[in-house]
Amino acid sequence: MERNLNFLKEVLSIPSKTYKEEILVQFIVDWLTENKIPHFVDDMYNVYAVKKTDENVPYFPCVISHTDTVHDIDTINVVEEILPNAQGEMKLSLKAYNDKGDPTGIGGDDKCGVFACLELLKELPNIKAAFFVSEEVGCIGSFQADQKFFSDVGYCIQFDCPENNMISEYLMGLPMFSRESEFFEVGSKLITESFPKDLKYQKHPYTDIFPLRKNFNLSCYNVSIGYYQYHTKNEYVVVEDTFNGIELGKKLIKDLGYKKY
Repeated sequence: MERNLNFLKEVLSIPSKTYKEEILVQFIVDWLTENKIPHFVDDMYNVYAVKKTDENVPYFPCVISHTDTVHDIDTINVVEEILPNAQGEMKLSLKAYNDKGDPTGIGGDDKCGVFACLELLKELPNIKAAFFVSEEVGCIGSFQADQKFFSDVGYCIQFDCPENNMISEYLMGLPMFSRESEFFEVGSKLITESFPKDLKYQKHPYTDIFPLRKNFNLSCYNVSIGYYQYHTKNEYVVVEDTFNGIELGKKLIKDLGYKKY
């Protein structure tokens, strides 16, 4: 946990406002290069990665996050604090302050998602990941997603729900999956086990799986990844909730496997 916590702090410390995402994009590219994971960057500066250890995999799970935040570019000093989760339990959390001691917004939306995708790329054998730019202003990057990259993707899991108990069932009125499907039958059991308290299937505005569902007809989950009070300077991240979201991602991929849904 110590290694993962330090890496989470490192990712969260990178400033990345919409249209000023180049430092985080370069960080992701450098990490993928260091870990010898094949990748490419498109003209929008979306980053795509694929880790393949089995030549016979028919379809890949694809994990999704976005690289922009809403917070102004500032120094981000990540500080450990004890703050409440969605159930009011006091937990180890991370919050950001500038050099003057003012809260700046830590950008867990969606740097927690970026962290989750990198962790899963490191741990799992056959997986794709996409890191999209400029989600906060209308999914600019994901509406231009590379069609060829997604041609052998079986389903997507995005890490861009707040807190610790949410799944996006509808985005912009569009269902992200069918409840009358194996995808939901398998996934809902794992989700209920992982988010046992106050589980909410929500109707949300948009995130990157919306254009992926709309354009490629992929079944998708968007799961909680532990950020709170998002889009405010007092935003914080509950560490346990971030790690729990990653564990749910691992379980979903294990049981959903390498199929098209």
